[in-house]
Amino acid sequence: MMAEASTTTPAATTPDRLSRVRELAAFALERLPSLQLGDGAFCQEVAPESGMRPTGRSLRNTLIVLVGLMRAEDNDIEHPFHTGGLRSRLLSELASEELTAGDIGLFLWAESRGDGRATGELLAALARRLPAEDPFCRLETMEVGWILTGLVEAATRNESATGEELLGAARRELLGIRPAASGLLFHLRKGARKRLPHFGDQIHGALALSQLARDRDDADARDAARRLGDRIVATQMDDGGWPWICDPVRGKVVEPYDLFSVHQDSLAMIGLHGVSQATDDDSYRAAAARGLDWNYGDNPLGIAMLDREAGVIHRSIRRRPGSRRARQAGSLARAMTRNSPRLAKPAELEVDRSMRPHHLGWLLEAWAGREELALSA
Repeated sequence: MMAEASTTTPAATTPDRLSRVRELAAFALERLPSLQLGDGAFCQEVAPESGMRPTGRSLRNTLIVLVGLMRAEDNDIEHPFHTGGLRSRLLSELASEELTAGDIGLFLWAESRGDGRATGELLAALARRLPAEDPFCRLETMEVGWILTGLVEAATRNESATGEELLGAARRELLGIRPAASGLLFHLRKGARKRLPHFGDQIHGALALSQLARDRDDADARDAARRLGDRIVATQMDDGGWPWICDPVRGKVVEPYDLFSVHQDSLAMIGLHGVSQATDDDSYRAAAARGLDWNYGDNPLGIAMLDREAGVIHRSIRRRPGSRRARQAGSLARAMTRNSPRLAKPAELEVDRSMRPHHLGWLLEAWAGREELALSA
């Protein structure tokens, strides 16, 4: 494995993890209202440079928050938002150039948990954003995953959904085009970044394949989800953390940093629990639960990423500032060779103390109504 676990904080016990996920979900619901803008959308981020005041505006962040809030409502968890108003705000923005095809997939995902009345409108918006021939050729794998998840969820919960043709194309993309021989997924169809997928590509691909396997008893999707889940778990670092970029051809990590806290406390669980459900193998969920400890100090800097006093979950642990282009070039070079990445020493790392609302939305999606997933196997 790649990294030594920090010795500054002992590994969490099962009760600790349970209390921690409860704390994280409660923090998300407490903090989100202050990140909502006057028009109902959510900000892009809060950061020290802006005095931790909300800056920017992000429809994608808003959609991910809506996904999480809809899970909370599905589980009778009270929250301070009017999701109908939030949904109406987003529907009024369907023509926005800011929204990508992947964002519409997120919207379908959220809509499937409500009354589903806008499903037809969303399917039409999705079709408008995709070329009629080879619709997914230019999308990142993460977005293909969102679209497939949204389409499967919409069809499962709404019998009148009519996205079967696109669903079939997305299925073929994740089963036959995006996977490398290792089982990991490429980032794009072609180009320099093809061999440099990020963690989101893998985890949202795993979730989409798992949903397909569970909801449609798709044996090929189940096998692909298992292969992908195995490779994701194989990249987990010794301290439980989830690295950022892997080369799917070699099946190896090529750039661990940034080590994003959202990967550790929510996204890994969302995807890997899905694999556990699809395969009836709890080892994937257990690996994701181990990553929780990373956010509570079992990381290279020995710090807790949740800072209640500052009102943030720090975004990541990253390399100290250097040449971004040089880092990207180095990652690409390593991807094309058999060299392994050099783990940074603690003195070479720093904390990114910003936070984005999507992190809090993913926390709700990971834990609302299913805190027991944090329990050890």
